[in-house]
Amino acid sequence: MPQGQCRLCGVESNLQLSHILPAFAIRWLKESSGTGHVRRSDSPNLRVQDGEKRRWLCIACEGLLGQSETIFAGELFHPYTNGKASQFDYGPWLLRFCVSVSWRVLLFQRDETAVMKDYAPDTIARCNEAESTWRAFLLGQRPNPGPFQQHLLPLDGIAEISNRPDNLAPNLNRYFMRTIDMDIFRGKNTKYVYAKLGRFVIVGFILENHPNHWKGTKVHVRKGRIEPRTYTVPRGLFGYMNTRARSVAIGHSGISPRQGAKIDKSFSENKDTYIGSDDFIAMGNDIRMFGNAAFTRKGSSEED
Repeated sequence: MPQGQCRLCGVESNLQLSHILPAFAIRWLKESSGTGHVRRSDSPNLRVQDGEKRRWLCIACEGLLGQSETIFAGELFHPYTNGKASQFDYGPWLLRFCVSVSWRVLLFQRDETAVMKDYAPDTIARCNEAESTWRAFLLGQRPNPGPFQQHLLPLDGIAEISNRPDNLAPNLNRYFMRTIDMDIFRGKNTKYVYAKLGRFVIVGFILENHPNHWKGTKVHVRKGRIEPRTYTVPRGLFGYMNTRARSVAIGHSGISPRQGAKIDKSFSENKDTYIGSDDFIAMGNDIRMFGNAAFTRKGSSEED
């Protein structure tokens, strides 16, 4: 097993192969697709077997992050996604989980993508401060993340949108309900880490001059409740998510004829399990909203 410095605690150790986004989300996506297969929008001609992984953590830190992942998956993610409950009380584990996700996504975007290539030096410094603050919180060296707050937004299917804009992505329900995604959002006066795990969006503030624009979403240090309520987020977040959904639709429109035939065969062979699956429900919501425009490729959805 390769040795190196753990990205969390800094100790030289055998490094584990760790997921950037939690493995349980990828497993859920495949298991609830109705066919057992999923594809990424940036490589639609390849089936996804697993999420991004890196040898970043020692075994102790892998276990540390895994504790809150296990609780989040069992007590919030699966019950909410399966419709078995709508109200959830949480303890300190939720903030630890959200910080761990934001920290890993920030590391990945900062070190392995070009997303920050044109950031000003003060913005890069702010990103580095967020990373070090989240790392210190995870290690128990800080009581809270300070200004680098964590916000959790539960999502579900959309029945209708008042004053509906013309540029809505035709796969918006599938994006809201099912897509797994990660990025750094960059607005005029805002920067934050964005991680989407099916029906949950985790936002980690890097820079937010108007935190009062977020209502009902902040993850508290000790305890809180996730329940049906009115959530208020900046208008730009919906526009950003619509843009991300449209990018997914464009990516899936590039499926080759050969892979298209494989998708059709997969649907035919698994039609009994696909009907009633979570993907089937999300697709139905898009068809109700957008009609035939919901199909990113004739006869298919985004998963196969």
